[in-house]
Amino acid sequence: MNLNLPKVYIDKSWGLFIGQFSDNNMHRHYAIQMSLVLEGYIDLRIAEEIGMHRYRSCVISSNTPHRLCSKEINLIILINPASRVGHHLAERCSTSKIVTLDDRLVPLFSLFESYLNKSLTFPIFITKVAEIFNTFTCECEQENHFKDDRIYRAIQHLENNFERIIPIEEVAEVCHLSSTRFLHLFKEKTGINYRRYQLWNRLVKSLPYLGNNTITQTAHQFGFTDSAHYNRTFKETFGLSPKILKSLK
Repeated sequence: MNLNLPKVYIDKSWGLFIGQFSDNNMHRHYAIQMSLVLEGYIDLRIAEEIGMHRYRSCVISSNTPHRLCSKEINLIILINPASRVGHHLAERCSTSKIVTLDDRLVPLFSLFESYLNKSLTFPIFITKVAEIFNTFTCECEQENHFKDDRIYRAIQHLENNFERIIPIEEVAEVCHLSSTRFLHLFKEKTGINYRRYQLWNRLVKSLPYLGNNTITQTAHQFGFTDSAHYNRTFKETFGLSPKILKSLK
C-alpha cells in the first residue's frame, strides 16, 4: 500500500490527518480529536489515569492530556469545539473525557477503507468527509444542543464570515448583547473563550501562506510575535507541529 503518507488537510472548522503513530508524547490541544483505525486498536493513555484505554474509534474532548499509540494507519480528525459540528461533539464529551463515535459518524469507517484501498482519491475522500459532517450538523441542530439561540446565531455568523476577523462588537450586536455579556455567554455555552476561537481562524488562514514561506515569515505576516509563538499556538490548537505541513511540500 503506497499512499504517500502522511496526509494532512485543514479547513475552517476541522482538520484531518492520516498516518501512523507508533508512539508520541503526552500532549493536549484545543481541538476535539476523533481517532479511528480499520484494523488493530488505538491504545490511549489519559493523564492522571492508570492503564490504557483500547479503541477502534473514539472522540477525545478538548484540552484533555493524552498519549496515543498505534501501529496501524490512523485517521485523526481535529475539530474546532466552537464550530457547529464541534459544539455537538463537545456536548457528548461534557461528562467524559473520551466517548465513542456517534452512530451518525460511523460511515467514516467505510470512507476511510475506500481511501486506503485506493477506491477514492484524497480530494474526493475529503469532500465525502465534509458531506458527513454537514449531515451530522444539520441533524444535531434539530436537537438544539446550544440551548440558546443567541450563541447559535453567533456561531452561524462567525462561520459565514470566516474569511475575516470579526470584532467582538459586531458578533455581540448579532446576539443583541453587550460585548462583555457576549464574551461571558460565549465562554459559558461553548467552553472556550472568543480569543481562542479567533486564533483558530488566524492559523487556518495562515496555512496557504505557510506552504510557500518560512514559519518565521508566516508568523510575522499573521500577527504572531515570532516563530516560537506561532509554533506554540499551532501545537496548542492542533496537537502537531507546523513543520509537518512544510514536510509535505
